[in-house]
Amino acid sequence: MSGVDDESRKVYMNILQLKENCGIYSASIDITVDEWKEMLVNEYIFNQDRLKMIFDWYRQPFHQATSKEIMCANNIQGGTPYNGIVVGLGRDIIKHLGRFEVLDISGKGRSYFIIVFEGWYENYKKSGNFIWKLRDELIQAIEELELIQNTAMSPKLQEDSDNISILKEGEKISYYTTKYERKPQNRKAAINLHGTKCQICGFDFEEVYGEHGKGFIEVHHLKSLHEINEETEIDPKTDLICICSNCHRMIHHRKRGTLTPDQLKDIMQRKKRNL
Repeated sequence: MSGVDDESRKVYMNILQLKENCGIYSASIDITVDEWKEMLVNEYIFNQDRLKMIFDWYRQPFHQATSKEIMCANNIQGGTPYNGIVVGLGRDIIKHLGRFEVLDISGKGRSYFIIVFEGWYENYKKSGNFIWKLRDELIQAIEELELIQNTAMSPKLQEDSDNISILKEGEKISYYTTKYERKPQNRKAAINLHGTKCQICGFDFEEVYGEHGKGFIEVHHLKSLHEINEETEIDPKTDLICICSNCHRMIHHRKRGTLTPDQLKDIMQRKKRNL
């Protein structure tokens, strides 16, 4: 569509609608892994600040965190810088691809965070902390380009490497989350073996959300990721379990330490007994 001005170009745009269901926000974004890879190495789209933001989220357990958690990790005071960064990034991605825009919930404005992230409130209501999670295709693109291990692919990023480095423990966690948790065959095998009902609390996404929640579940490693010092074979039957998002977050509660599934079950049972 070269030579087409911005106003005429809008005719070709697919207008998507941001949707909200029980505090979970979604939109039918169709950016492929190859498109993400092409954009990640384009410094006009992913400049230093934007790459830094993406890498900060990538390094978090399951590539998700609240803005406040990232600010604390980077010792940032005051208001969040991420809203502005993600809006600018979203606009440039839309302009670059030239095939869709996303209307916000009201239908009057534009939504930009949903292009790069998925998002939901921690309690699945319109209150509390908001969790941003990198889109799966973007995660895969980062891994295929080996951007975390090979920052030389971005000269500007390499020049400011001190600013993007984090604690060794954080790097180790994200590395092994990538290597094992995100192997599609392991995840698929675990779901086939254990099903999509939470093995800790029994929560069933399909029962609560209907067709929208059908087949959704998260996969958790029974062996803590920080205990893995080299690549190992994962047995989906004995090493992985299927649990809901709430239980997953509680197991990895960073302020209170990691729990085993049995420890979390015990907490829940004691809570019920005290009601």
